[in-house]
Amino acid sequence: MDLDAAPIDRPAAYLDAQRSLALVAARLTAAVATACRREWAMLDAAGDPPVGAPAPVIDPEALLLASAWLAPHDRTLAATTHAWVSRWSDLLSVQRTRNLARAFPPSVEAELRNIAVTAYERGKDFRWAPLVKGAPAAPATDTAADDTDTAAAATGGVPCATRLPVHHTALLMLRLRMAFGVGARPDALAYLLARDSAWSAIADIAQATGYTTSAIRRALDRMAAARIVSSADDGACRYRCDVPAWAALFSLHERVEPWPYRLQGYAFVAQCVTLADGLARRKLTAYAITEAVRGLARSVRISGDGAVQRAWDDAFREGSALPEMERALLHLAAALHWPAQTDQGA
Repeated sequence: MDLDAAPIDRPAAYLDAQRSLALVAARLTAAVATACRREWAMLDAAGDPPVGAPAPVIDPEALLLASAWLAPHDRTLAATTHAWVSRWSDLLSVQRTRNLARAFPPSVEAELRNIAVTAYERGKDFRWAPLVKGAPAAPATDTAADDTDTAAAATGGVPCATRLPVHHTALLMLRLRMAFGVGARPDALAYLLARDSAWSAIADIAQATGYTTSAIRRALDRMAAARIVSSADDGACRYRCDVPAWAALFSLHERVEPWPYRLQGYAFVAQCVTLADGLARRKLTAYAITEAVRGLARSVRISGDGAVQRAWDDAFREGSALPEMERALLHLAAALHWPAQTDQGA
């Protein structure tokens, strides 16, 4: 955004607020770009986690959409995305991608169509045809396994087991899709494994994974009936899994890190940067700028850690000042780096 070109008759408070928000937006964009590059490197087996560093579970559709948002300004990242999709699009959920795209700015739609063309033409994955043809987005679905039946046949039967470095817990979500198909069941199970045997409510699982509550309920009820997960109903239906048993089954030698809420973080950053760009082009008071940022941030769940979420909510409480919000946004930028930065520069 070109703040230097702003009209000189604006009060200094306008420009100060716009400049501060622009700087934070640049930091957030850089953090997402760094995280996306590292995650794609992991998926290509070209990057290992630093020794002793956590390896949070990669959410493939969140990564895809964040990369689509960044693509117009980062063609190297775009090339990496298309190369991966051309080989392994069958491990992606088309319906989940379309549903989650609503959380991102409309600008992702054009790049998402380009990605669909790559999956369709180079990957021979015909599930992406509606996006290639520019069909309007389908309504949000509560289908628990919308892509399972067609994904395996889409790429000509190349053995999945030889494809990805599944020994890394960061690839747990994709590994479970290899085993159980693409849909809500493997993704909900990945979330439960990241919860370290703690009980989780349906609403929390749905919010974290981006599925509807009905899809999560149906998926977990089926797994509970099969005794794959445990369920409890004391007024609020909750689920958990036996992490040691799954660790033994999948030879998980590393602890599964807490769920990273990448979907929420990436979508929020994309919306926040788009907002900052729009605010820089308008004559608004510093108060109006603050209220716009507050309104965007107040409904966001950025972490499963209660203390972290409470700090975020407090920073954007009614009456909080722009400097408090900026500190919270810079903390988010640091947390999005993988591994997370300890020096947040706030």
